[in-house]
Amino acid sequence: MRVRLLPSSAGRQSQLQSLTSFVINDCLAIDGGSIGFALLPAEIGKIRHVIVTHAHSDHTASLPIYVAEAFTVLEEPITIHGSRDVIAALRDFTFNDQVWPDFERIPLSNGRGPTLKFEVLNPQEPVTIEGIRVHPVAVNHIVPTFGLILEYQGVAVMFTSDTYTTDAIWQTASRVEDLKAVFVDVSFPNELGPLAAASKHLTPELLAGELEKLRRDAAVYAVHIKPTNRDTVIKELLELNDPRVSVGEIDRVYEW
Repeated sequence: MRVRLLPSSAGRQSQLQSLTSFVINDCLAIDGGSIGFALLPAEIGKIRHVIVTHAHSDHTASLPIYVAEAFTVLEEPITIHGSRDVIAALRDFTFNDQVWPDFERIPLSNGRGPTLKFEVLNPQEPVTIEGIRVHPVAVNHIVPTFGLILEYQGVAVMFTSDTYTTDAIWQTASRVEDLKAVFVDVSFPNELGPLAAASKHLTPELLAGELEKLRRDAAVYAVHIKPTNRDTVIKELLELNDPRVSVGEIDRVYEW
């Protein structure tokens, strides 16, 4: 399995992350924050399945741009997978012919169906997308949000998406024998614990408590670190003295 965290900055190298998009095996995206501008022209259109974990803008911002840019090279629709809440939000507030064209009603150039389709994901009901088993698990954020456990050819990787303290996804991941890695939201430093609680994100000290729930020896990559707090969060992650924990690198291809 190959995992790449796409850049949030167009036209320059940066490890600052203000938007979220992962690409899995070059064919499946998790979230659409930066997918619309972070890919090379030759990559556009190859990703035809996007899982949207929740409807917040940093996870959806450039998704409509990606759909539009891919349109001229598409031979099959782009399918967006998400909860009923996510799909309703994207239809109502994004692909609504006001903010962006409703690509569900725009046919492909070759006439083989609409440009855009939606598929509902349900909690704790795994599905297979592009040969990858996807297990959605509800997590603790301020809007309905799925964390994900992906399995492919004997390798499993977990993505918490945005979450505060929660139990189900750690319990589910602990039952997965081939879990190799966890990409986890660590947005704020410890001193901003009240803000983390109000906005439902983790801090380094909260991460330490969450990792006590994980019964697998997996690498842990902190992502979603707020750019203005990045240096402090990294310092506090190092102070955990947990050899499993490091900071996820933008544009690196992780492979297991």
